[in-house]
Amino acid sequence: MQSSSLNYCTQWRSDTIKILNLNGSAHEMGRKHGQLAKEEIEFSLDSYEKLFWHERNIEWDEAVELAKSHVDAIKETNVELLEEIEGIAEGASVRFEDILALNARSEIALTGNKHDGCTSVAVMPPLGQKAYLAQTWDWRSSQSRSLVALRIKKENGVKINMITEGGIIGKIGSNNHGLGVCLNAIRSEVKTDQLPIHLGLREILNSMTLEEAQDKVANGKIASSANMLIAQDNINQKRAINMELSPQHFDTRETKSSYLYHTNHFCSTHLNKKLHTHTKENSFIRKDRMKDLIEAHARESVTESDIKGWLSDHANTPNSICRHKNHHLSDYEDSITAFAVIMNLTDRKMHVMEGQPCNPIQAYNFRF
Repeated sequence: MQSSSLNYCTQWRSDTIKILNLNGSAHEMGRKHGQLAKEEIEFSLDSYEKLFWHERNIEWDEAVELAKSHVDAIKETNVELLEEIEGIAEGASVRFEDILALNARSEIALTGNKHDGCTSVAVMPPLGQKAYLAQTWDWRSSQSRSLVALRIKKENGVKINMITEGGIIGKIGSNNHGLGVCLNAIRSEVKTDQLPIHLGLREILNSMTLEEAQDKVANGKIASSANMLIAQDNINQKRAINMELSPQHFDTRETKSSYLYHTNHFCSTHLNKKLHTHTKENSFIRKDRMKDLIEAHARESVTESDIKGWLSDHANTPNSICRHKNHHLSDYEDSITAFAVIMNLTDRKMHVMEGQPCNPIQAYNFRF
């Protein structure tokens, strides 16, 4: 029977994505996040309680216990992550353990054979006019209601623009050092008590160099499988690296002058020999389609408009890059494009399209 320990309002929001300007200590930033995004956090808690039960038959109290197994690794990595989570819980008037579970939600739920999405791409000069990093974020349609934008100014001078879900302190975005990260979920049964994926993403965005970012998540530091596409334009060098990660193994590809792209399965022969993953056919379809779209521009200079066109592509519907509701699937089985993002790392800009990029509900522009 599903746990009833959480009982939050699940009404549709009437506004667009909230933009939270956060500064000060980690705890202060968290508390403000909790206060300003209380509605989105409560929706996330309610939504993930239902999702954990539906996908894994896990009640909320069990999910909390699973999340608590990561505390030591989080503390060893960066105690400020825990302080920020504590601040969110205080600001939103919920338990610390509840917010911790949101930040470990991939480790709790992403270990089954379900439908997933997300298509990411990096284009470096001279193929791109600028250093670009972009992706669609595909997830349960209902979870779109929890989206927030965080504009973070850390005490050490690092500034971060990020799109995330209420209560989750790491996801997709870029920083003022011209460094950005995209995420592709990969389902695998392998999991440890190391750093949860979303906190690994935050540690990447806390980094000043690509080398520092790589080190934060390589060599078994991440608790479950994922793909992280990281890129940086730091004036002297423009480079992108794709990191296929698992708790025991990782593999990388990089480019300084061309492109990388990824969907929701491991491409590494090494990792595929070592690990058993659950991959849906749509991941291969989207990967092949992105390759075709990029190669069609092989002799041209790729622009932001070109990349928006790629992210808006509907070839192979319902397995397209830009994903719409599949009425043959339930909300728990289906994934739609909840937002798309294009980061211009050269000019320190980030363009966010809420909803499907082919016809966004709203567009947002962030810059440092």
